[in-house]
Amino acid sequence: MSSCLEEARALAGQGHRCVVWLDDLEHYLGPSLLDQTVLRDLVDVRAVLLATMRLSEYNRRAPRQTGTAKGDDVYARIDLSDPVLKAAEIIDLRRRWSDTELTRTRAQSDPRLLEALRHHERYGVAEYVSAGPSLWDRWRNARYLGGNPRGHALVSTVVDLARSGLGPVSTELIVSLHNGYLADEESVMLSPEPLDEAMAWACQDPLGASRLLIPAGQDLWRPFDYLVDMLSQQPDAPPVPDAVREAAVEHARSVQERYSVGVSCYRAERSDLALRAFLPSAETGHVDSMLYVGSILLDQNRETEAEAWWRRLAKAGNARGMLNLGVRCHRKGQRKKAEKWWRRAYDSGLPDAAVRLASLHEDRGEHEQAEMLWQTALDAEVPDSYLRFGLLAYQRSEYDEAEKLYLEGARRGHRECTTNLAQMFFMRENHEEAEKLYLIAADAGDCVAMRALGYLNEWRGRFRPVDETPEERGRRIGESLRNLLDEAEREGKWNGAAKSAKEWYRRAFDAGDLMSLRLLGNLYQRRGKYGKAHKCYRRAAKLGDPASAAYFNQPVLAYAPQHAVPYDDGDEWDETPWRPSPRTLGVLEAALEIEADMAAEGLKELQDRPITAKDWGIGCFDVLPAQTWNQSLSWRQQMIQAFDDLATDVKQGSPPRPRCTGEEMALHLALEHAAAITEDSPELTEEFTKGLPEQPDDYDWFACKDLLFEDHDVLMLYKPWMEGIEEPSNSVNQHMRLANLRPDDWFKPFREQDARDPDRDVRY
Repeated sequence: MSSCLEEARALAGQGHRCVVWLDDLEHYLGPSLLDQTVLRDLVDVRAVLLATMRLSEYNRRAPRQTGTAKGDDVYARIDLSDPVLKAAEIIDLRRRWSDTELTRTRAQSDPRLLEALRHHERYGVAEYVSAGPSLWDRWRNARYLGGNPRGHALVSTVVDLARSGLGPVSTELIVSLHNGYLADEESVMLSPEPLDEAMAWACQDPLGASRLLIPAGQDLWRPFDYLVDMLSQQPDAPPVPDAVREAAVEHARSVQERYSVGVSCYRAERSDLALRAFLPSAETGHVDSMLYVGSILLDQNRETEAEAWWRRLAKAGNARGMLNLGVRCHRKGQRKKAEKWWRRAYDSGLPDAAVRLASLHEDRGEHEQAEMLWQTALDAEVPDSYLRFGLLAYQRSEYDEAEKLYLEGARRGHRECTTNLAQMFFMRENHEEAEKLYLIAADAGDCVAMRALGYLNEWRGRFRPVDETPEERGRRIGESLRNLLDEAEREGKWNGAAKSAKEWYRRAFDAGDLMSLRLLGNLYQRRGKYGKAHKCYRRAAKLGDPASAAYFNQPVLAYAPQHAVPYDDGDEWDETPWRPSPRTLGVLEAALEIEADMAAEGLKELQDRPITAKDWGIGCFDVLPAQTWNQSLSWRQQMIQAFDDLATDVKQGSPPRPRCTGEEMALHLALEHAAAITEDSPELTEEFTKGLPEQPDDYDWFACKDLLFEDHDVLMLYKPWMEGIEEPSNSVNQHMRLANLRPDDWFKPFREQDARDPDRDVRY
């Protein structure tokens, strides 16, 4: 490239412009060849650079991001793509010619072109003229009976070495590896031909156009490019054997070869081999190899070693090394050092650093500087900027603009943009496109997308059809409710969708998404796997998910035995309203007072701060539905008063009849407490009921639960699948005509006549 650049400069000095044409661009990319410096020099002399590159080679070096996410500060967007390709304007040369090109070809007299025209529907004209399809068939069919199995193995070896990133290879290396392709029983039965005959067959030029193995120097060979391209397009292409990758790492000699082999190994998820390939070049100062080494060490959680490579890059003036070193400093709490490195990276021309600096300025309230940097990042098409401006557009309800920005970010490989774009498709009920995008984001490691895929799989088929009428919607909601509350469904078998959902939830949790553990518990709960659901909820709660804690706190009469009350058939029907026995009311009154006193004691510590999973045992507040866990001090005082009011009802000789949602919840908790007292503490029971007459229906807590309430709607708040049901806009809420389930409405009387006397004695 140096001689080419000098000639371009000379022509520029004479007032001429020139075009530099590079065929097979991959052979020119790399250190001391065509890098950012040479590219900038060509631009300075106003030269036009044109180049061609096969699709498989482009895909190997195409713009992409890699690395490991580490909390809020991520290394995941370390750009390891080739800078020359990033700067290029890509023109896709389609394999099939246009009608105009075909018309011009028909006017030619060359018999090879005319023959190719007869096959252009199946093959491209150029590939047919170059004998590509014929040589592909020659290679693939050589393995069968009557063919050339050893020749096939030799060509396969060279093709896979090329797929591994190695350049021209020696006959000795080919021969040493090819037996691995003959090791299976079928190949042995074919009686492979002698080595000399096989090599001659592979190097023949049967059509006068090309050959399977092409000479590339003294005793060096490379495969016919078409074979590599076609194999890379096969959906069932076999992976490169480990022995071949090992050999490629061992025999890579030049910096460029080692880099190419390393990239191939890394993308095949063989980071151990990739590290071996990159290290020699990295030690000599090859920037891209150093970036990869740092990224691989980070993947292996060797952050300190990765930092050493970032530091070497930064000290050598590499802007990306400065950026990543800044991330490392920021993770260690060294904010000033982080800002210094990001500022240096930005001043060195790296727009990605503008995102980091913008976030720092926003944290300090310096919004004008932050906005300028965000705009700089957007102008430079930094992926993070599309997420930020997309979120802003979404918050302004500019959904078309948000979708456009997310799409641009997704095209550049930004995971969160891809997930948010999928969410927008989902909201528009385009579930098929949403799922495709979620899969892309999940494959890139986005745990939110994994969670969404679990949800999609779990509820597949229950989405609202686009052309649904109001009547059909009503019927669908009714059917969904019946299914949702049907014991048969809860105890149903695991179908394919549920199994797929379970796996996605597990993957999301393994990737750090805590909510997915709760959703996995929901899935188990709906399938009747209550023990497993409980384990998921408890584990999620211990890790800090408050809703999960509430799921296994629903009040139940676990201690209460069912009563069989004697009944005389001869008795006339008693039309007197049922009421609990005196001894039952005595224990219930005590349970209400104990709950109120415990809640008041816990409130002294809790005050008005939100409840977390660490607040277990703090009065009754930690066992209330999670929707109530961030309520105010005055709300909690009203909850305590609900216990007091119900206890007063009993003192005054009336059964406790809840008049609002808060009192319903208080009575449920008190019944659970009372049942535990009568089952576990007979001495305490006697103390609370001293002097009261015994009756056959004493302590029938199930009858209390059935007959003291108008309904048990409040307990729906504990059901994992009922999230959001408290909102009046919720379709299930509307269909069931639920009332006062929002915490703000808990102490509103069900009816005007139910209102408590405002002048009654109150605790607060």
